[in-house]
Amino acid sequence: MIDVIHTKDAANTASTGTTADMLSTHARWLLLCLILLLIIVVRVRLVDVPLERDEGEYAYMGQLLLQGIPPYSIAYNMKFPGTYLMYAIIMSLFGQTTQGIHLGFMVLNCITIIVVFLFSKRLINDVAAVAAAGAYGILSLGPSVFGFAAHATHFIVLPAVSGALLLHHALENNKPSWYFFSGAAFGLAFLMKQPGIFFILFGGSCIVYQNLTSGSGRFSQRNILHLALFLIAALVPLLASMIWLYSVGVFDTFWFWTVQYAAKYGTQVPISEAFSVFRNKVTNVINGFWLLCTISGLGFLVLLFHRELHEKRMFIVLFIVFSFLSICPGFYFREHYFITLLPALALSAGIFINYLNALSVAFMPSSWSRFAALGILIAVILVGVINEKEYFFQDDPVTVSRKMYPGNPFQESIEIARFIEQRSSPTDKIAVFGSEPQIYFYSKRVSASGYIYVYSLMEDHEYRLSMQQEMAREVESAAPKFIIIVDVYTSWSVEPKSERYIFRWLDDYLKSRYMLVGVVDMLSPAQTIYAWDDDAWNYSVRSKSNVLIFERS
Repeated sequence: MIDVIHTKDAANTASTGTTADMLSTHARWLLLCLILLLIIVVRVRLVDVPLERDEGEYAYMGQLLLQGIPPYSIAYNMKFPGTYLMYAIIMSLFGQTTQGIHLGFMVLNCITIIVVFLFSKRLINDVAAVAAAGAYGILSLGPSVFGFAAHATHFIVLPAVSGALLLHHALENNKPSWYFFSGAAFGLAFLMKQPGIFFILFGGSCIVYQNLTSGSGRFSQRNILHLALFLIAALVPLLASMIWLYSVGVFDTFWFWTVQYAAKYGTQVPISEAFSVFRNKVTNVINGFWLLCTISGLGFLVLLFHRELHEKRMFIVLFIVFSFLSICPGFYFREHYFITLLPALALSAGIFINYLNALSVAFMPSSWSRFAALGILIAVILVGVINEKEYFFQDDPVTVSRKMYPGNPFQESIEIARFIEQRSSPTDKIAVFGSEPQIYFYSKRVSASGYIYVYSLMEDHEYRLSMQQEMAREVESAAPKFIIIVDVYTSWSVEPKSERYIFRWLDDYLKSRYMLVGVVDMLSPAQTIYAWDDDAWNYSVRSKSNVLIFERS
């Protein structure tokens, strides 16, 4: 049976089965507070890092929600609405600014660290919990996963780990209410972004395994009830959202983007290239924290072969496996996708540190051994921090953005939005030809087209021409005050076989209707030239990465 069928005392003891490995209450909470303090210090230092395009999307959607405009109505994307709702909540509490978003995200990240601590404490013990909390805190903050940015994957992790903690309670206590609460938490993870479904599958697999390995070897009516409650609760957040979206008249658009188009998006990378993409990306993710990742790998080996963990093994292995699967959809393996794997890596690191702690008891007093094992973890974390010392201690927020996203106009978007806001009224619409939704958020102006990203227009699928034609019609109908053309490769990802209708149409549309009023020329990470009005007319663009701003004549 899964290790959740055990006494509450056993659940809170070390893998050696004794209470000697327990930290004192004061020690465990003091260490957790120190971890949180260090995370807060660094995050406060990075609070002004300009929003990147994913954050810009969530911020703009959240801004629209706070104005009473539902998602998928005048702005389209393939993600489920959970992260948009979370951004709206954060901005209502902390303000509609970059700083407000990042402060709210910092609070969420700290809560997640606490939940990782509680989850690891329940599964292993205090030593493993402190180690896992420290490992997750530093990895989720690190530059290798763009940890300074409030990506949707962070919003998956909190309800996912909470759901796993609640599920362990449910399997141990066998109470229907715990199954329901666990399913609801996993359902919230799914609502944040589609890969969250793998945590629902994790929960369902644990319930099925628990019942198949019970004495009877089959499902009873009570077992079926528990699984049904779990699955119903897991679907409640999405079903409630779908009912809401249907009631406000945007269900068809929601369905197209989150199901039909998302299915096309998920097949752009052939499976034959998946391993090569993974290998390249995982190298970036490990980066300066290779030693900490090595400890996580060793912890997984301890989990597989250490006999004291045999009762816990299946639950933890399933958690690790489904956490890994959550980074796989589409085989893109982008660095920030790995965030949903970090709690599993942190738990594995905690298992290894606890194993070292158990071994060291033979050579020194138990009170010393606990801190000796944690000292090894601290040393490993320090190696990673020192490897990334510029990010953690030296670089200012703008430099962090430029290093992490070279050639992207994220800092420049602030100045562009300021110019637009000063030259337009709140009722004026603007159109950004590029994937820079942060410009809409910063300028507080509504998009003339629902296509706040243009990647979907350039991809190889059957909808691309009709999408380009729809964007053109929407812009013509709205007659925006400003049109912003982002001539940056990463804002379009144009490929040789991309459909080019939108470029031909845009060329013709601008000629008699708009005049050039702004040029943003990104010459290097250290130098951007801004030219406005008459200066823009007389300026010759020198860089391949630039932004042109046109105003309606």
